[in-house]
Formats: sequence, structure tokens, C-alpha cells
Amino acid sequence: MTALETEDEILWDMVNNCISILGFEDAVVYLVDEKKVYLEQKAAIGPKNPRGKEIINALKIKIGEGITGQVAATGLPIIIEDTRNHPSYIQDDAFRLSEIAVPILLEGKVIGVIDSENSQANYFTNQHLKILLAVASIYAGRIAHLRALKTIKETEFERWKIQQKASRLQMEALSSQLSPHFVFNSLNAIQHYILLEDKRKSLRFLSVFGKLLRYFMSQIHEESVNVSQELQMLDWYLQLQKLRYETKLSYAISEGNLKDHLNAKIPAIIVQSLLENLLEEHISQSNGNSEIEISFHISPTEVKFNVLINYLLPESNSTNPSSYFKSLTPWEEFVKLLNEIRPFEIKSQVFEKSAPDSNSSLKSVQLIFPNLATA
Repeated sequence: MTALETEDEILWDMVNNCISILGFEDAVVYLVDEKKVYLEQKAAIGPKNPRGKEIINALKIKIGEGITGQVAATGLPIIIEDTRNHPSYIQDDAFRLSEIAVPILLEGKVIGVIDSENSQANYFTNQHLKILLAVASIYAGRIAHLRALKTIKETEFERWKIQQKASRLQMEALSSQLSPHFVFNSLNAIQHYILLEDKRKSLRFLSVFGKLLRYFMSQIHEESVNVSQELQMLDWYLQLQKLRYETKLSYAISEGNLKDHLNAKIPAIIVQSLLENLLEEHISQSNGNSEIEISFHISPTEVKFNVLINYLLPESNSTNPSSYFKSLTPWEEFVKLLNEIRPFEIKSQVFEKSAPDSNSSLKSVQLIFPNLATA
């Protein structure tokens, strides 16, 4: 047998090179559809096949109905000596008096039916039945091989897509953490203290900036990070943002019950992305001070990361987000990508409301990570 690339080619090979040798008036091969509801005619010889690989008026028969439908439902072959005695008989292109139908089985399940009819009653014999069962078994093996190859290709393609998403996530994370905008603003703020000849603050913030950059670079290829390290990173990051925004920003970080779970780990990237998104979305539009509170609550199985930002609403509703904020990858996108490429099942909850008696607004975001220290 030559290599056949599709199931249709295999079925046409079956009828043309095997079943045709038996000299049947008619033969049709059915396959079960994807929803496993109907049998569909896929190949034929005789009046149903006037030329090439054409089937005239290809039927769809519901599984359980007619002779072929019963064979598909039970998985058992059948010989009908006289169709006039079987009210379940379904006429196709012409009424014929005898019929034989055998299942095509794959791993114990019916995937198709070989059916043949003849104008003579009592035409089909047990020898015909044995031959068709053998043909069905041989070609079921070929279909199994083809489906296995298809599954392998699909698996490889899915693995490739996951690798592409992982590479995209890594590049976007690096772009976010080491964005020219962040680097420039940090260095510009440090330069301000250098020009003021405030050596203490200049050296302090240069040290913080260097530590933050080293941390980002060290985490590029890491899938998970210690919560304690992320807490330190957040403090460095907010120190630099405080340097930039001065009195417009105040923050507080609580380590919660970290001392009870020093080995707690969470997926990388997300925490800094969320914080930067919230800052750039709200503080640049705020009509005054913005307050940020950060906390972690850790259990053996999960880590809850909470960010609360309280900011004054702008006097005008026409204030638009900054161009830099628009260029940021939304933190929700990072969460979605991570959940797609890894079985993290990171969850998020967002709550926002404006205070009824003031012009301030409160936004709370909670991310629930798996504690990867237990993974």
C-alpha cells in the first residue's frame, strides 16, 4: 500500500482496491462525524460513484437509525437477508433486497461502517462478512496511524505556540521592567539631586537604581521568585517612584505573615507589572496625593497580593492617560499569558469606588497566586 495522507484517501483506497474485488453491486463507507451523532458517506463504488471520488447525494444517517445506524450504535455486524422484512431499512439510491453492514472499530469504538446492498435476497454470506471484517480491521489500523500522527503534529504545534507565548511574555516583561521611560525618569530624578549637590541622596538612589536593574536582569529567565525578594524589589521600585513624584506619592509595604513562610514563591513578572500599571494609570491623572498600600498574605498553598491605591480625582473628566501608560502591556495580559503557558490558575479581583463625600477614589486589586514553594 502507498502512503495515504488523509482519511478520505484511505477510505477511497479501501473501496477501490479491496471491496471492489468482491464484485458487489454497491458499497458505501461511512464515518462517524465529529459530534458522534451521524454517519456520513465518505467513499463508494457502484451507482453512488459515477466517476472519480464523487458520491451522488451523500447521505447522513443518525446513529441508531437504519441498518447502518444500528451497527454504529451496537458495534456488531449484521446480514439482512431480505430488507422487506426490516422496517428500519433506509433506501438510498435504489431499493435493494439484501444488505450487509460491518463496523470499523478503533480501540473498541465504532468510527465508521462498511455497508453493501444487493438487488437479490439472501445474497450475502458469512464469507462476505469475514472478508469485510478483515478489511475493516486493516483499514482501521491505517486510520489509527494517521490519527496518531495528526495528534503528534497538533501536540507539537501547541508546544510551539506555548514556546512562542513564553518568549513573548519574557520579552514584554523585560521591556516593561527596563523601559526607556522608566530608566530615563529614574536617572533624571537622580540627576536633579546631583545638580543640587545632594551627594547623600544622589548616591542612595543610584545604589537603589543599580540594585533594581540587577534584580530585573537576574530574574529574566526565572519562572518563579521568592516573595521576600519581590517585597524588596517593590520597595526599591517605589523609592525611585517616590523620588520622581515626591509629595504626590506615599506608600506603605506590609510583609504580612511572610516570616512564617520564608520559602514562599510566586510566578515572576506580574507584581511589578501590576504596580506600574496602577501608578501610571492613576498618579499622573491625580489631582493631588496618591497613597499606595501593599501587603501579602501567605498560606501553604497560595499567596494573596493586595494593592490598595487611594488617589484624588482630577478636576476635569477630560484628563487622558499618559502616552506611556498606553504603551504598557496591561497586567491582565501578563496574567492571561502566564495562565495559558503554565497551569498556575492565577486569579484576580478588582474593586473600585469613589468616596461619596469627597473627590477621592479607592481602587483595590488582589492577585491570588499558587504558592510555588509547594510545587
